[in-house]
Amino acid sequence: MPDLSAPDPSNPVAENLFQRAPALGRMTDRAAATAELVALCQGDRSALEQARDRYARRLHGHSEDWDATSALTVLNRALAAFGWTDHYGWKGRRKP
Repeated sequence: MPDLSAPDPSNPVAENLFQRAPALGRMTDRAAATAELVALCQGDRSALEQARDRYARRLHGHSEDWDATSALTVLNRALAAFGWTDHYGWKGRRKP
């Protein structure tokens, strides 16, 4: 199993989010922590998702890892604040 705490040079934005998330997860001002992560992601939702996925994998089987738990929580908040990109223009059907 790979060391999930080892730096990942393939995406420096995701790596920065991964390193910063535990400290932000411990902040009492959740809105400020979320806003900082959204700003740090530089508009790259996939970087947030990549950092979140690393913490989710790290927690699998290690549920007592409170730093990873708080990091995952704040990353999920940032993803929710970031919003979704809808690639499709869904329209409701009208009944005849």
